[in-house]
Formats: sequence, C-alpha cells, structure tokens
Amino acid sequence: MARTTRPLLFSIALALGVGGGVAALLQLEGRRGVTEVASPGPDMPRATERVEQPETLLPPPQPIRYDDSELLATTVLWPLRVELDLVEASYLPRDDSMVPIGSGSSAALAGHILGADEKGLRATVRFVAGPNAGRVLSTDVTGKFGATDLFPGLSIVEVSGPGILGSRREVRLRQGKELPLNISYGAPGPVSGHVQDEQGEPIEGANVSVDGIRVSTGIDGEFFVSHVAAGQVLVEVDHPDFASYQELVHVAGAFLRNRKDGLTFTLRKGCTLRVALTSNVGGPGPVRLLLLPGQATRRPIEEAYRNMRYPYHRLNPVEVWPGAPTEIHGLPAEVLQVHAFRSGAEAKLSVVNLRVGQPYDLKLHLSPAPVLHGVVTQDGEPVEGARVVLEAPDAVRATLAYLRQGSYFLETAVMPVFPPARQETLTDERGRYVLSAYEAESATRYLEARGPDGASWAGRLVRSGEEKVDLALSEVSFGDSELVLDMPERWQGLPLEVLIDGAPLDPWILPPNEDFRLENLIGGRWGLRVSWHGVEIAQATLELDGATTYAIELPEECIEGQDAETWSRAGREYPADAGV
Repeated sequence: MARTTRPLLFSIALALGVGGGVAALLQLEGRRGVTEVASPGPDMPRATERVEQPETLLPPPQPIRYDDSELLATTVLWPLRVELDLVEASYLPRDDSMVPIGSGSSAALAGHILGADEKGLRATVRFVAGPNAGRVLSTDVTGKFGATDLFPGLSIVEVSGPGILGSRREVRLRQGKELPLNISYGAPGPVSGHVQDEQGEPIEGANVSVDGIRVSTGIDGEFFVSHVAAGQVLVEVDHPDFASYQELVHVAGAFLRNRKDGLTFTLRKGCTLRVALTSNVGGPGPVRLLLLPGQATRRPIEEAYRNMRYPYHRLNPVEVWPGAPTEIHGLPAEVLQVHAFRSGAEAKLSVVNLRVGQPYDLKLHLSPAPVLHGVVTQDGEPVEGARVVLEAPDAVRATLAYLRQGSYFLETAVMPVFPPARQETLTDERGRYVLSAYEAESATRYLEARGPDGASWAGRLVRSGEEKVDLALSEVSFGDSELVLDMPERWQGLPLEVLIDGAPLDPWILPPNEDFRLENLIGGRWGLRVSWHGVEIAQATLELDGATTYAIELPEECIEGQDAETWSRAGREYPADAGV
C-alpha cells in the first residue's frame, strides 16, 4: 500500500491527551517558525516582520467510550490491534501526472518512555531540529509513542515529562523504515569527562550538554553529570574561543560499568567567514544562508556520520542583509557548502575552504529568479497576515534535486526542509504575497493559504509557467468522518490497541456487543490493518466520507478468550470476576 501524507501546513501530528476521556488530538502542523511578510510590489518597505503563528487544532479523533462502570472483566488475553494510516486527504487536489501530495514523508519512529519505577509514563517527544522540527509526539498511559509520517534524515528530539530527567537525542530516520527509540529513567548512569585543546591543555568554562543536561568544566577541564538515562546520547561542547563540537556516546545504566577514565573531547580553534552581498535582488527581508558540510561523498554513510562533529543546525539559518559584511565566527576548519535563499532571487552554490587564522571573504551575487505571487482574499476583501505555503508534492525528492545529491546526504548533517521543497510567507496589508517559483525542482507544486484565525483555508495546484495565483479563503471543516468496525458475536469485553498514523491511543476494553467507533477523522483514503496476537485479521483501503462501516470477522479465540493456564504462562493473573 503506497504511503503518502498530507502537506506540511495541514499535516496531522498526533498528541495524546492527558485526560482519560480524550484519547488524542489531531493537530494542524505545529511548525511555529519565523515567517516573513513579503509582496511583489516595489512600493513595499524592505523589511522582514518576524511573526510566530498560532497553532490551530482539528477536532480530536475520539473513540466512543463508555462509563467505567459498564466495562466488564474479560478473559481475552491479548488486545485487538487496529492500525489506521491516512493515505491521502480528500480535500487535497489530485493529479495523475504527479505523485500524491506529501509523498516522501514515510519514515517512522516508535518507542517507549519509562520512568524511575520502570513503568510507562506520560511524556512528550519534541522534534527541535531537522526536517521534522515542530512535530510533537506524546506517549499514551503505557509510555508508548510513535509516528509513521516523518521526513527522513537526521533530527534532534527532546524528551520531557513529569518526574524524569529528560533527554536530548539524535535520531537517524530512513524512508520506509521504523527507528526504535526506547528510554528508561529507572537506572541512570554517571558521565564524566575532560575537555582540552589541540595541545592537550584543559579548557576551563566550556559548556557541556550531556543528553540535554548542561554543566561547565572546571579549571582542570573536567566535568561530571551524575544521572543520565542509558543509551546513545548526544554530547554537545561549546566555548567562545573554539568551534563547537558534538558527538554521540554510549552511556550504560547505573548497574553497568561506564568508562572508568571518562570521556575526552578536543576543541579546535574556530574559523571566520565574512559574507557580503554584491547585489540587492529579491526580497524584502534578509538573505538566509544554510551552511552544510562540503565533502559529502558516496562513502559509507557510517563514516560520514562519524565525521559529523560540528552542530550546523544550531547555526542555521544565518541572516545576511545588504550593506556591511556579516561575520560568522567559530566555524570548523573544513570545506563548507553555503546555500543562499531569498524570495525572487537565486545564487550559485558557494563552496569555501576555511582555515584557522585566515578569514574567508565570500562575495555573494544574487540574480533575479522566477516568482509566484498573488493576493489572498476572503469575501472579496484582502486578508493581511494570511499564512501562504508553497511546497513540492514530494519534499524529499525536491530537496535532493536542488542539492544534486543522493539520499545519503540527508544523513551528513541535521538540516531543515529546504525552500525549494517548502517555503512560506505572510501576506501584507493588501493581501499580497511573493514566493520563489522553484519550477526546476518540481514542475507542479501545491499552494495553500490559511487565514490569521486558522479557520479559513484555500489551496490549489500550481503548474509550470504560472506566475500570478490569487486565493480566496473560505471557512472549512475537517474531521467530519467516522469509522465503525462491526465485530459481531462478541459477548465479553475486548482489549483494544489503536494506532493512528503510528501514534497510540490509550488502551481500553471495548464493552460486549458494542462496535468500535472512531470519530472526527479527516475525510479521505485510509489504510486499515487489524491483527490479534500477531495474526493479521483484516487489511483494507477505505474511503472515509461521513460515517463508514467495515465488518471484521474475529477469530474464535478473540471472542471466547483464553483459559487460566494460558494467562498464567503469560505471567498474567486470570480475571476472577470474568463472569464465565
């Protein structure tokens, strides 16, 4: 079954509710990034207004629950697993000549977060850097979390929750693959180390972050963190006089032996890059630079991964304005790629070789580039502050086409989604917007706008050669579909395990003789998989439009349950009040 997703602006991120009655929230894409107010008119002031967009929530996908007093004990030992994945939303335009909108984001992440008592807990897994920045995943009551619609490449996630230390981890996501991320705070281990310069002299006052826990080195360059959750953790080291450094290290639990002599990190002197614009083309707003490693080849990705020592994601993007050169300090002494982006302008890729003590002067020449512009209105009136997004149907393919690289390049650094794949802006007081066209990377693109209140929307496909596209906002309603799974002949409670786009709802028991109902789903094409005790029962592609019923024939063991001996062999206590 082909796996596609919704576009970024209206993509769905599942975040489980903390209350027992609310199982999950379907959330409009929460990428609360900085956007720029832009317009094609020459009379506009040459400035960038930095605006943080409000998040807008879709109705929660709500399973029909019943009062706890109606729930009965059950002898069915294993839960019925229901997996529901959005393939394509019906509100999106379709075209047989292009891949479905949202193609390319099929990497998956799943795991458990366990507390100090080794039991699952409510926690948040937040993507803070990389192509999935802004996504927030939440655990269910058992500590389980997941998502199946993520962009491949390197991302940084931060884990937080009540009563836990928290973590900062790097995840390497790959297309069509699921990466496990399991973190337990039950037996944290200590981490000690030493920070030195290239001559082996200790560095005092270096900031060291171990799994998100920050400490500073003393006069002898030593640091110590007493409690760190076991696993592959991210260590980041900074000092104003040196280039920043990061490394993945393995931390054993408290009951295992960590390295006796501690860790040693060597900081090297940083380099300086001076960037000056030779032409003031495009805009308004600054030129945004993305700095990336410049020596990526088709060598084994593990080698490239081991050599990724500088945290470029903490620097990018760098803003450069017309006028005096912009100086960037503390860069690594290596070959860098410098990518420049500005609405209505383009620049050739710059490759620079930085050396310590030799500042590099980069003259950046911008030339005019094709633009897409238009006016956003509602009820015939221009809308100021509307959020406009232009993106390629397959953002991953468009990014790689722009970079002229293979998929391996996505694992050489933590990098965002590039503007040729997705860009956004806000309309001015006349409702105008302007964006770079980037037709070479994707001949057909998807354009959509959302009103400042988040309740109005407009969207359409943009073809190659189109330059002016106006959008008329209208009130929209998402989440108006319902799925009913008809499971006849049930006479006792049935444990359920439900995952929507990889995100789990809290487990519960479906009462006897009741159908499984899930409300507030987006209309469109969904993939359904139902299994019990590792055996697939049903698999189908469903078109949801309003209420849809799908019949499932359960195996006899899923209805009749298991005997006391089977429960005992599974390490579970047989329910005495099962009523059988």
